[in-house]
Amino acid sequence: MKKNDDISTTSEHISRQSAELMALRRMLVASEGTFSLSIAICNSPSLRDYLITKLKEESKAIAIVQINRKVKDVLDLVCRNVSEENSTGIFVVGIENVLPSDRKEYKVLQVLNAARELWKSHFSCPVVFWLPEYAATLLSIHARDVWSWLSHSFEFISEQATASTGMMDVYAGDIISAGKLDVDQKRFRIAELEQRIDDTGYPPKQPLVQHVLIWLQELAYIYYTVGEIEKAQENILKSLEIKEKLGLQEGMASSYGNLGLIYQTRGDLDKAEKMISKSLEIDKKLGRLEGMANQYCNLGLIYQTRGDSGKAEEMHKKSLEIAEELGMKDVMASGYGNLGLINQTRGELDKAEEMYKKSMQISEKLGMQEGMACQYGNLGNVYKARGDLDQAEEMHKRALEIEKKLGLLEGMAADYGNLGNVYKARGDLDKAEEMQKKALEIDKKIGRLEGQAFRYGNLGAVYQMRGELDKAEEMHKKSLEISEKLGLQKGMANNYGNLGVVYRDRGDNAKAREYWEKALDLYKKIEMPQMVEKVVGLIDSID
Repeated sequence: MKKNDDISTTSEHISRQSAELMALRRMLVASEGTFSLSIAICNSPSLRDYLITKLKEESKAIAIVQINRKVKDVLDLVCRNVSEENSTGIFVVGIENVLPSDRKEYKVLQVLNAARELWKSHFSCPVVFWLPEYAATLLSIHARDVWSWLSHSFEFISEQATASTGMMDVYAGDIISAGKLDVDQKRFRIAELEQRIDDTGYPPKQPLVQHVLIWLQELAYIYYTVGEIEKAQENILKSLEIKEKLGLQEGMASSYGNLGLIYQTRGDLDKAEKMISKSLEIDKKLGRLEGMANQYCNLGLIYQTRGDSGKAEEMHKKSLEIAEELGMKDVMASGYGNLGLINQTRGELDKAEEMYKKSMQISEKLGMQEGMACQYGNLGNVYKARGDLDQAEEMHKRALEIEKKLGLLEGMAADYGNLGNVYKARGDLDKAEEMQKKALEIDKKIGRLEGQAFRYGNLGAVYQMRGELDKAEEMHKKSLEISEKLGLQKGMANNYGNLGVVYRDRGDNAKAREYWEKALDLYKKIEMPQMVEKVVGLIDSID
């Protein structure tokens, strides 16, 4: 019973903060053109900055004024920095910078209090002071008249953010539950976990060590899902340092595996394989079947990326065998989906569809929205391969809707890219280009080289269809350069094939043949019979 109560409590804190954000949005809309004064209390600077950036994106005319240590008159600074006619709202950030902790008198707050009535005469839009909790308390004591004028108070703080309350949070480390949080809720959870970890100090002491390790694991996972790879790695390394000092073998295995995923996302497949193999070695030594299932799955993904479908299939089947034996539903869902990808690469579309639907069924049952989005995208690719573009578009849009809600940048990039391929197949080249560029922008942001290779190749195909051969060649060569660097054999084969078409269209059949023969060798090697047949046809067409 206690577990359910704790999970409910933590979920309530996150839901309450989501409701506060919605209330702040409503206030900004309802108060547009009318002066009001509010405070937004937030103890986490990173969460505060995220929320402000998000609200600013929704309403470009919100003005942001940053208070530095030298400011003596807040109103004067705001007046000098804000064009009242063009602002739908004003966010004042950093008042705490002028509130030194060693003083009993706060002149800045006294000046602010004396000027309270002037705010209304200067501005006809909502003004929001963003403050940490202690600064809000000082404002209530030393600027009472201003405090009495507040029309709204929004709180983005959690009672679960301290180490002592965090020890009772059994929701911590529940990756499936964390994965269900939407993008804003993930940010609230990040702030809560970071404050909790800071509260313990470093290095953490008993009995907090095990709790800190769980919090770091969840924090790394959430950062990874929202595309902040550097921060994910930073937290994994913090966790690993503690585990290595204490000789916690099981935990070390988990951290090595997670580091492997980080390196894989960056395209460093050799380093990824090394980390995951290290993890697998420990799990085997400890007889940890659950860990072995996860690492076989991760190794399968590496071999898949390299184009070694035989070895990839072997790893995924090993993972699936253990997962089915232990009833690890989430790993089973991943396994079926990954086998579907191998089937699709081999041109076995019916088998691929069967695997994707098996995976989807489990994800739906577990409420794993991330898994559902992944399989919608995979099914969309199957329908596109069959020529059913309307159904393909519907699947990719469903996937994108979920990925956006959850803030899964890597998935969003894939969805935009897949939609671009659908629009290209319809001949809507402008829309296809727009989608591929959106995808490329995200892949660059998260440092995902494999994704960038895909996008450059897809953009090359768009320019090719337009007859812009120089531009097409440039994109395919960019894609090829990354694919060669990462050892992506399927990508290299696609690039060679596409470059061959560019040279054929220029009338250089000798060069076209050279590239198609390179593509043919790779397609045979990675077992893609449909592409082998297609390239043979291209070579025959110039004989």
